[in-house]
Amino acid sequence: MALLLGATGIAIDRAHTASLISAEQEQLRLQFFGLLGAIEWQDNTVDMGDRLKDPRLWQFRSGLYAQITRRDGTPLWQSVSSETISLPLSNDIPLSGQELFSETRVDNAPFFIFQYHALWETENARDIPLLFTLYSSQTPMLNERKKFQHQLSLWLGLVLSISLIVTALILYWGLRPLRKLAIDLKRLEQGVTEKLGPNYPRELKGITRNLNQLLDKEQKQRERYRNTLANLAHSLKTPLAILKGKGFNDTMTTEQIGRMENIINYQLKRAVSSGNQNLNGRILLQPLVQRLCNTLKKVHRDKSINFQLSLDPEQLLAIDEQDAMELFGNLLDNASKACKQHITISSEVHQSQTIIYINDDGPGIPQELRENLLQRGIRGDQYGQGQGLGLAIARDIVESYQGKIRFTDSPLHGVCAEITLPN
Repeated sequence: MALLLGATGIAIDRAHTASLISAEQEQLRLQFFGLLGAIEWQDNTVDMGDRLKDPRLWQFRSGLYAQITRRDGTPLWQSVSSETISLPLSNDIPLSGQELFSETRVDNAPFFIFQYHALWETENARDIPLLFTLYSSQTPMLNERKKFQHQLSLWLGLVLSISLIVTALILYWGLRPLRKLAIDLKRLEQGVTEKLGPNYPRELKGITRNLNQLLDKEQKQRERYRNTLANLAHSLKTPLAILKGKGFNDTMTTEQIGRMENIINYQLKRAVSSGNQNLNGRILLQPLVQRLCNTLKKVHRDKSINFQLSLDPEQLLAIDEQDAMELFGNLLDNASKACKQHITISSEVHQSQTIIYINDDGPGIPQELRENLLQRGIRGDQYGQGQGLGLAIARDIVESYQGKIRFTDSPLHGVCAEITLPN
């Protein structure tokens, strides 16, 4: 917009300047006709008398000067206004019966110069070539141009300001539905609402309708997956329990049955927690962790574990409740097995992510083994039964939410499980 108005201003200024110069040329042409009408040829010279009508030609240094010379430059007449001024002669002389308009300088000031080459016929039918030259100061025109440029700048600036205000209002009004959509998507992400509202303009209704259908389809699909996998787990676990109860003497058969059971459990839990999770799943972290700690106190009552929670009761975590139970259940159970007596759970909330710390005062895990802990079948302890699936499941759940999990040294001299989840 600014460039367009700037180019427009330049074009208007050039057109105005051209019109001023054309007007100056026309004025000098009229002055020439005035000279031509006032001239008389007497005694082989020019006589003007007092027949000149323009008073500027009689005023000293008025800015309008005139002179008549022969073709070779011999002066015949000069206006009173230029008597003390040395008028420059142009090197370019127009042909007989033609005019020439250009620019020059008089006393270091810019002037327009108008020349006309005429043939004056005397009474005895002799043609005398005369060069009429008029000089007009450019100062009035330049002042007029400067004034016009100032007014033009003011008007174009006003137009630009109004255009920017109108454009800003149009953009503000036109983008209001998109801002509303962004706010609703944020509320959807935070779990405040489950669907986008219907109050959108016609151009956005197709998008919001498709998003609502996608959210509804995703929620129903996840529910079907959970129900189907739960039924599958139940139907497979029962035959395996029967096979285990028969007490096979074959060690290899017993080992393979146990391995099948663990693989089924792992794959089912991984399928339930795989894929990008829904946007509106949010839970209160502190009550869920508190329930898990109360359960683990009963399971490991022989240790009299002291669980210390430093969590905000109102803190929300962007995770499905079943996934959170599985994730923190596995991590807290491992910490309960490894600890001597103390476990602390704390969190840090940042702008884009939440970090949960689970510390224990156990013997710790060597640095070289920590990177492999999250692989399926790798165990970091030797204090109980298990197939090394719990931490692999925890990793899959965290990664399905675009999060991270790692193990570091704990302030309690054991292991710190650090879980990072986006908000």
